[in-house]
Amino acid sequence: DPNRFLFDCEPTSEDGSMQLLFRKHQLYGRENEVSSITDAFCRVSSGKSEAFFIGGFSGSGKSRLVNSLTARVDMAEGYVITHKFDQMSKERPLLEVISVFNDLCLLIKEKSSQHELLATVKNLTEVFGTDLSMLARLLPNIEAISPQLNQTDHVNESGDQM
Repeated sequence: DPNRFLFDCEPTSEDGSMQLLFRKHQLYGRENEVSSITDAFCRVSSGKSEAFFIGGFSGSGKSRLVNSLTARVDMAEGYVITHKFDQMSKERPLLEVISVFNDLCLLIKEKSSQHELLATVKNLTEVFGTDLSMLARLLPNIEAISPQLNQTDHVNESGDQM
């Protein structure tokens, strides 16, 4: 809307200067990024597995971009997980990734029916088998999906530690 900004303005302050008026919930110049993210979501919705990471300089509009698409993903019963990674925490780089998956556990609990939660627990048990207790140690919030998942390893406190 360049015409709206540049030519439809009248002086708004006492000194005669003009202010640019931006539409509050409008993204400008992000059509390619919106298209890429939407395409990725469509692929995931059809059964493929993907993750989408967005990076850039501070103030470049990353959060705004993600927030503009969150409502669409929610309507399609999808998940959007956001996390700001701290560049300074290089001593534990995977801690941030674990934190994101821990948040996903809570989101799954919040958005799923009891039937869907039981199916998720069954899938986790089939995929991870005996290693499920290790996953429960990494992701304490997995207990939100099913309390018995975190209970599987409390019996074996004697030696196995990460």
